[in-house]
Amino acid sequence: MKENGENDYKVSRGEAVGVVAAQSIGEPGTQMVLRSFHSAGISSVITTTGLPRIIEIVDARKKPKFPMMEIKLDKKINRNYEKVKEVWKKLEEVKVSSVASDFDEDLKTGVMLIHLSKEKMEHYGITGRTIAAKLSKMESINVDQDGDTIKIKVKGKEREIKHVRTTFVHVLGSTVMGVHGIAKAVVQEDEDGSFYFTTSGSNIDGVLQIDGIDAEGIYSNDIFEVMRVYGIEAARNLIANELQKTINEEGITVGFRHLALVADAMTHTGAIKSIGRHGIAGEKESVFARAAYEETVKHFTNASIFGEIDTLKGVAENILIGKQIGVGTGRVMLTVKKDELKKIKKKE
Repeated sequence: MKENGENDYKVSRGEAVGVVAAQSIGEPGTQMVLRSFHSAGISSVITTTGLPRIIEIVDARKKPKFPMMEIKLDKKINRNYEKVKEVWKKLEEVKVSSVASDFDEDLKTGVMLIHLSKEKMEHYGITGRTIAAKLSKMESINVDQDGDTIKIKVKGKEREIKHVRTTFVHVLGSTVMGVHGIAKAVVQEDEDGSFYFTTSGSNIDGVLQIDGIDAEGIYSNDIFEVMRVYGIEAARNLIANELQKTINEEGITVGFRHLALVADAMTHTGAIKSIGRHGIAGEKESVFARAAYEETVKHFTNASIFGEIDTLKGVAENILIGKQIGVGTGRVMLTVKKDELKKIKKKE
């Protein structure tokens, strides 16, 4: 309470915060773009923006369409570009196909020749010997190196074409350098002159293993990965921040308390749940509330089979049957003594 007797609560008791939050987010959401885009000609990663990203978050998709990370570097090296480039070489995933200029495959004999590109190997700072050593760890093949050509031969007497082809595809997709899942890493310069990375792809566990990375300066837009590595509270904060960032990028302003309420509702059970029928809305205690959202017949049928009872304590179910809802003045119950009521009637 304040000194003048007024309360300093941000929300009055009985206020329909859910409805206010839904309208505060839903109305500006109608003005958001319906596609993902990036600036042509600029060396940057592609990210999902606008309404598709909002839907991706509230639907609790297991994997974002365009996962990305922002990675800060240790203060000792974040202004030294040469050392930053050394970290970059350990970060960006390099596959065999990334350094191959061409390849020949013979499915009948189970032999593939991979011709390496000198320019690409110099760019990534990798040698043919290193690539051959990485591939030799695979149990199903024999590896021989001759200059810039690596010869792959499938082991075993039975060389079915399907098996041979699958092995060749696996070889070309093998990671020989960098962190698995980081398809692209771009060096960015901050306003203070320090360098950091923006990546296409996300792998927090792998990035934490690299020397020179600031462990407290890693940001990923993959909500489920953040929950797995850092916990549910970190995932809750990420949901709220990603919603706010996506909306602000459209030039729209929404109060953070509304976005925080959505994030809290999605994570308060200790797991990430979607807003729709497969999550929060589909798990409501009230039969009428579930049926009012989607799949009406299904919910009524299941309720009748299992003998469910609806206590009519929520908002949606009371609106459905025309009963006063327990929100705002609907939460206030007044009683008047008979003597007082007689006095009031006399005055009238």
